[in-house]
Amino acid sequence: MSDSGRGWTVFCNEDAANVLEAMRVGGHTELHDQVVLFLRALAIEAGAAADAGKPLPGLPMGDGRYNVDVPQLPILISYTPYPGMREFRVTDLLWLG
Repeated sequence: MSDSGRGWTVFCNEDAANVLEAMRVGGHTELHDQVVLFLRALAIEAGAAADAGKPLPGLPMGDGRYNVDVPQLPILISYTPYPGMREFRVTDLLWLG
């Protein structure tokens, strides 16, 4: 049975989740919400690319990770695809603000 009908998910490791939480707690709720929406869109776009056998968004780092910057926001994201689990794991979330 194929999982191709099931969507892809995004999982943030502890460090990335802590950065998101720091945004929210520090009063940068709009930035937090924009990053969360970007991560959701990344899962859709990267999942569709993976399902179609196309290159994933971002710059491949050579170690399985991809780096992508969030347009118009001071954020850099590193993620790793896990096709068998249909999951992208955010390993680094750098807030350059």
